Amino acid sequence: MPNSTTSGLLIFGALALASFGTPALARDLPKTPDELISTVSQAIAARDMAVFEDLVNWKDARKIRKRVVSYQIRTTFGRPIRSIALEDFPADGLKETESRGTQKANMAVSHRLRVIFDEPPGESGIPPTDVFLIGKEQDVYRIALVNPVPRKDND
Repeated sequence: MPNSTTSGLLIFGALALASFGTPALARDLPKTPDELISTVSQAIAARDMAVFEDLVNWKDARKIRKRVVSYQIRTTFGRPIRSIALEDFPADGLKETESRGTQKANMAVSHRLRVIFDEPPGESGIPPTDVFLIGKEQDVYRIALVNPVPRKDND
């Protein structure tokens, strides 16, 4: 689970980013795990926000979240990467978060992409890490978000 040295879990709703350009076509997005890892690694090294704008599924993301996610993603830019790996995500991995009825993933999540930075570990001894929720839409990998569920008025 997250700790003080974890840069942030880009997965639990606090993270989204406005797509300022034209959305990527499905053929432009990664179709294999290796393509996803390469795409994210290169985008972090090159400080390429446009790549993340295309990778993230922005569905249902609110403006404030988009600003927060933009900041969070930019904190990864230029940092040396020790390792990056695509891991299976447990089928019930969001059960606790979604059980409250206030947040929901904006797509099915099948994996998590763990980026461990090649920097000194924090007080806990764990190196700085970011984790992205990953799903597939139209045969391409996307970064999923957990967004607030709109409130239903009792009118």
